[in-house]
Amino acid sequence: VGDGLIGPRTGINYIIALFAGLLIPLLFIFVLFLVKNSIQNIDDISAITQIPVIGIVGIKVNESNLSVFERPKSALSESFRAIRSSLQFLYKKQSLSGSKTLMLTSSISGEGKTFCSINIATVFALSEKKTIILGLDLRKPKIFDDFNIKNDIGAVNYLIGQKGLDEVIQKTHIPYLDVITSGPIPPNPSELIMGESMKEMMDELKKRYDYIILDTPPVGLVSDALELAQYSDVTLYVVRQNFTKKEMLTLLNNRTKRGELSNISIIFNGYENKAKYGTGYGYGYGYGYGYGYSNGYHEEEEAKGVIARLKNILHKRKNNE
Repeated sequence: VGDGLIGPRTGINYIIALFAGLLIPLLFIFVLFLVKNSIQNIDDISAITQIPVIGIVGIKVNESNLSVFERPKSALSESFRAIRSSLQFLYKKQSLSGSKTLMLTSSISGEGKTFCSINIATVFALSEKKTIILGLDLRKPKIFDDFNIKNDIGAVNYLIGQKGLDEVIQKTHIPYLDVITSGPIPPNPSELIMGESMKEMMDELKKRYDYIILDTPPVGLVSDALELAQYSDVTLYVVRQNFTKKEMLTLLNNRTKRGELSNISIIFNGYENKAKYGTGYGYGYGYGYGYGYSNGYHEEEEAKGVIARLKNILHKRKNNE
């Protein structure tokens, strides 16, 4: 009593307020920079590169990567069929006959390269074409889980001369579709891919299959995909919405100009168009037309969230009136 003001300590409060006032805008700018630095739409791709977009793939709704096989009538499946049609046009443009090869790569891991490889191979197999997926991501094998097969033996075992081709080819539960997994992780993956055994394997596979799908490592991380480009008739580069950074496409432009990659097209994966039309999904077969136009053509996706479910119920009632 009588010693003056004990609290509040206005000086400390002013300092805290100053730091908070600076920190919050900086965090906002940082988050905004991260969002703007990733690919959001087709316009972002067109502004950076002249490489054509061969197809738009929506968000995966089921747990496994076998979206086309498990839900063949979905809009997602139709988007992969549209990619198949575009690929056949590219093959025809090159006057290719007999077996055809396709290589899929991306900038970094997580962009959906394996997901796209599996489903493109599935649409070819469903058209009764003998198809094989060749897992050549020797550093980070993924391709075997969805088919419930083992990765004990694979491409590595063939490349080192340990197993024959018939021993590494595995059948899947999808008719006309076989798989060669990568096998055990080797200490020298790049050297194995550059060896003569790789050429021998590709030559033999071309005698047996109509389509050969090469699932390769991300070209932005390792050079393996560049070594495999010589075996590919067409290369697909997977770009994922809100994930792939814009500078990665600049690097892709440089590789294309240097001739390291040729006959290349882009797949825009994980696309979700939160627009004002219909349910907001605008990919694949029904791209740009909204929910109402494509109703009846596709198997309806499961609505997510209370508001989305209510909209779906109201839409069904309207159609039944």
